[in-house]
Amino acid sequence: MQVQVTGQHIVITPGLRSFIVGKLAKLEEIYPRVKKVAVVVTVEKYRHTAEIHFHAEGAEMSAKKTTKDMYASIDQAVAALEQQASKRKDRMHTSGGLRRTAAKAEKQTSRKNGRASAEREEAPAPKVKVVRVRATAQKPMSVEDAVSALEASGAPFLLFKDAKGATQLLFKREDGHYGLTEA
Repeated sequence: MQVQVTGQHIVITPGLRSFIVGKLAKLEEIYPRVKKVAVVVTVEKYRHTAEIHFHAEGAEMSAKKTTKDMYASIDQAVAALEQQASKRKDRMHTSGGLRRTAAKAEKQTSRKNGRASAEREEAPAPKVKVVRVRATAQKPMSVEDAVSALEASGAPFLLFKDAKGATQLLFKREDGHYGLTEA
């Protein structure tokens, strides 16, 4: 990791430099491919400012904190960068970057388990898929109209509003008759 420390109105002592590098080591744990870190420390009267620009492979972040103590400013700026880095890393995990590798590992384990279950002649439970269907606005209908609409559609059930405005569910039973419930 290449760390560039610049001071404005302050002399960068070896102790301050080692403190900064030590604090930035935590960021290197989160992002191991760090290209460059630029740290600018500034003193203006009683305001001690630490500004850190972090450049890693695929990520650029920065934080700027001002307090009455330079070490506290550096601590807070590094903490802000750690928070940004962990949020970005979590986002990468959930948005697909590592999710694909997790899915691949899960698929391999399921293959191994599939072989074992095939030997035991047990089939894994199928995953349930939910498909969203667009709602359509319809005028109120009678039960007889709903039965004919259900027969015409070939669907297993029909949700409709009756003349009173109440929502009704009409479904075909196994014995060939129709069931009607009010929602």
